[in-house]
Amino acid sequence: MPVRRLNYTSRQKNARSDVDIVLHVDATQHAYFDATLNLSGYRFPPDARVFLEAYRQTILMRFDLGTVSAPKLPVDRALAEFPTADEILFRVRVTAASGRPGVLLGEMDRIRPRDPDKRPDDRLPLLPAMPDDLGEEVWRVDFEGGTTLLVSRDLQDWKQTTRSDTFRATVYPAAMRQILERILLVEKYTATDDGADWRSLWLQFASRIPGSRPLPSARNDDDEWIENAVSAFARQFRLRTRFTAELAGQ
Repeated sequence: MPVRRLNYTSRQKNARSDVDIVLHVDATQHAYFDATLNLSGYRFPPDARVFLEAYRQTILMRFDLGTVSAPKLPVDRALAEFPTADEILFRVRVTAASGRPGVLLGEMDRIRPRDPDKRPDDRLPLLPAMPDDLGEEVWRVDFEGGTTLLVSRDLQDWKQTTRSDTFRATVYPAAMRQILERILLVEKYTATDDGADWRSLWLQFASRIPGSRPLPSARNDDDEWIENAVSAFARQFRLRTRFTAELAGQ
């Protein structure tokens, strides 16, 4: 039985609004979550089980949210396994309760929670940054379950580093080139209409940058297309100009 994904194609806008997760941090810096789910439009069996997973790297916590017909948040929603609330992601999983119990029926992954004082965000970040132990490397693209920009946690302030124009100008084009090469040249993936697949989302994004081109039909043109897309990205955000201005201001 194929897995029915809570996809971002025909229900692109609704899919994001159907799952709203709010991340709270209390006065003692302990994190907990609230969640609102609406799965009525996905035709899951009423008795199917719903689970919410919070994860970051190797840390995972799973919460039972009841059934599709009667979802219910657990009383204990503390994210006690996580030392900090930074870069925690969530996924919703719907599994069969009868017929073939435990079989995965649907999934929405890489959900970024919002702060309590912010409105729900319909965007899907393609390259969220996350701290990690990288030795002497400053950054690395992780392809596990999508694309994540791992940044050395040993930097004095890794979040501030990723916000700098110097970092963005030197890292983001290289990361984008690496990702597109992985998709087209290594995995030879070319579909642009699957809103639930990270590779398709990247190809959509790269094709829609002003000055970029539609994905070529001939595979021997992929290298040129990738370089054009990266150049268009750099132009759109004026990376060299901002890089130079930031260096001049130091």
